[in-house]
Amino acid sequence: MGLIFDAGSDPQRRAFAERAVLRYWLRHPEMAQRYGTEGRRRCVEDLQYTLLYLEAATATGSLELFRSYTEWLRSIFICHHLDVADLAGTLETLLEIFTERGDALPAEYLADSLRLMDSMEDVPPNLLAENNPHRTLAQGYLALLLDQDRQGAADLIINAADTGIPLTDLYLHVFQPCLHEVGRLWMTGRLTIPQEHFATTATQSILAQLQPYAACRSGTGRRLLAVCIDGELHEIGLRMVGDVFTLNGWETTFLGASVPVAGIVGAVKADRPELLALSVTIAPNLPKAAALVEALRADPGCANTRIIVGGHPFNRCPDLWRRIGADAHGRDAAAAVAWADRHFALPGPA
Repeated sequence: MGLIFDAGSDPQRRAFAERAVLRYWLRHPEMAQRYGTEGRRRCVEDLQYTLLYLEAATATGSLELFRSYTEWLRSIFICHHLDVADLAGTLETLLEIFTERGDALPAEYLADSLRLMDSMEDVPPNLLAENNPHRTLAQGYLALLLDQDRQGAADLIINAADTGIPLTDLYLHVFQPCLHEVGRLWMTGRLTIPQEHFATTATQSILAQLQPYAACRSGTGRRLLAVCIDGELHEIGLRMVGDVFTLNGWETTFLGASVPVAGIVGAVKADRPELLALSVTIAPNLPKAAALVEALRADPGCANTRIIVGGHPFNRCPDLWRRIGADAHGRDAAAAVAWADRHFALPGPA
């Protein structure tokens, strides 16, 4: 997979972003009055992230991936009352520069997103409004998180477990949609980063308190290794996946966040699990995930381990898991377990 810039090219990426911002601002002198020196610095920083996402999309051959990022950016502009025309103009300037350089592939991806920008969703929907068998519980839990009432949130969930609500239901219908909604509220400017972090750490603490309620099925004899790729710090989703596998009789080893490729390959060779669950939540980490899959396929000691991937990029781009060489994609913990149960089904009686 090729990248737009050389590996380790942060200075190149910054210089490219500065060039694009300078060109756009020279054409629109009102930008300096509107945003000032600090605003320009932030524009350059933001454009470097855009270039990272563009690299990830072109490296994995996924137009949908860059469309998804552009839609997210557009929502940020709308929610924070910024002019979407400035976003479109900056992307058009990038397109112009890539075209001048003869870089047809990134130009194609930019042109695709610009063509579709007007039809993109303004703001993601509230997932709690969807059909949810525990909607009232989820809404109560979210309210307590937003009030930063850690003990109240813990009491609510523990009481729910005491009444017999299965842990899998709590994970899929309470924690997961609530954390998605927390992220959406941050995007719309209604939550600060510290408030978002509180919701995550509170939920992690409550997950630990729920472990005594984990009534497992009889063991399947199957082993799962769950890990976040190098650079991934969002581990709570994968932790829930590992817990749900454990509840379904798997022996689960959770390696946690940001594990280098060599470390994951070594762990697979040492443990020889039937399944590796790999989490990637931000697109710039996809090339590392693809490199991991390639390294696992090339090592005879990992030949019997299947790979299932999950995370936001795969949920937005249904074919992406194939493009990095994985065996499957799990939209959530239940889908991952369902695929594993089918794939590793024990033979029935003769």
